[in-house]
Amino acid sequence: MNRRPTLKEILIAFIALLLSITVLILLLIWTQEIDRENRMEDLRRALHEAVEDGGERAVMEAAGIPVSDIRYSYEDIPLFRGEKGAWKLSEEDRRGISLYQNAAPCVVAVSSSSSSRSAVEDGAGVILSSEGFIVTNNHVIGSGESYKVRFLDGSESEASLIGRDPVSDLAVIKVDRSDLEAIAVGSVHSVSVGENVYAIGHPYGFEWSLSRGIVSGLGRRIRGRDGNTVIPGMIQTDALINPGNSGGPLLSADGRMIGIISSIYSESGGGEGIAFAIPAETVLDVSGTIISAGKVERGWLDLLSVELNPVIAEYASLPIDKGILISETVPGGKSAAAGLKGGSAATQYGQSVIYIGGDVITALDGERIEDYDDYFAFFFSSHPGDKVDVTVLRDGTEMTIEDVELIKQDEGNIRWIAR
Repeated sequence: MNRRPTLKEILIAFIALLLSITVLILLLIWTQEIDRENRMEDLRRALHEAVEDGGERAVMEAAGIPVSDIRYSYEDIPLFRGEKGAWKLSEEDRRGISLYQNAAPCVVAVSSSSSSRSAVEDGAGVILSSEGFIVTNNHVIGSGESYKVRFLDGSESEASLIGRDPVSDLAVIKVDRSDLEAIAVGSVHSVSVGENVYAIGHPYGFEWSLSRGIVSGLGRRIRGRDGNTVIPGMIQTDALINPGNSGGPLLSADGRMIGIISSIYSESGGGEGIAFAIPAETVLDVSGTIISAGKVERGWLDLLSVELNPVIAEYASLPIDKGILISETVPGGKSAAAGLKGGSAATQYGQSVIYIGGDVITALDGERIEDYDDYFAFFFSSHPGDKVDVTVLRDGTEMTIEDVELIKQDEGNIRWIAR
């Protein structure tokens, strides 16, 4: 008679069966894992060979991935540029690529022509608004009678002159288009000496060239092209600037325009690592005034002045050798009416006759005035009809003549100076 298994024997048999099944499952999983690792290794080897043969782009395109639609990182640059992956670029490289592709369409090439010469490409300009207003340098416009603007996409448009400001070396032209992209504008106050900056222009006709440098200095006072006026607050940079860059933007590292390239310091005629840009604040102020009024008007004192120096100071027995000596005031003019006094003793000074014994201007509205750079810089932001407090040295005593009204500055009276 067969014996029925005991409960203990049943449990042992069940546990044995369970263990056997577990071992089989583990063996199956292990075998599958080995197989998966082998397949992955084969895939890695195949992908490596494919990358070696055609690059990462070729592999992704073979897989049907639309790589041209993929952007890399916050700079919004293409994942691939040619066969090179964007992840292989340095952060500085990616920043330069990004700001160029964003800013370059906002930069134009400006050419002018007149009856005496054919059109030549004179420099660059920057799109200020989608309505077609473009700012450039006054010296780029020059004596032209007609103007042409070329855009990055190769299209061209005739432009009309809205107005110019020789003092700041800025001019505004306009094209009849409403589909333009305006450049992003920053502030000179957002950058410090040592920060990276970029310039876009057309040096020697090499269009839409990008150069990189640093902010070398801030708040520079640079004499205008006429040798008399002074542009205050200029940005100095060592970015490579050459003829053809004039009128183009100086960009901060975040791609915003902080200035308009205006001039270079050069003893050879080429770029020598010292260039200057008009700060964005001045560009917006002047261009806004030109757009609304067609011109910029500044104030001026109606008097003949002489920049004081040690020779004049000693000759005139003055206790100071810095300041602006009033040689003459205009009879019946604003300065004379306010109480400013010119000299009375005529003396030969170079090729001019000046009068000594008059007031010496030492401050305007509390700002110290030591030379013509200070003097011209003060009037840069003034307007006709403004009233200023003029501090003078008279007979050894300093005093302030209040509310002296300014006249309109023009090409004639701005030369009422003797150097």
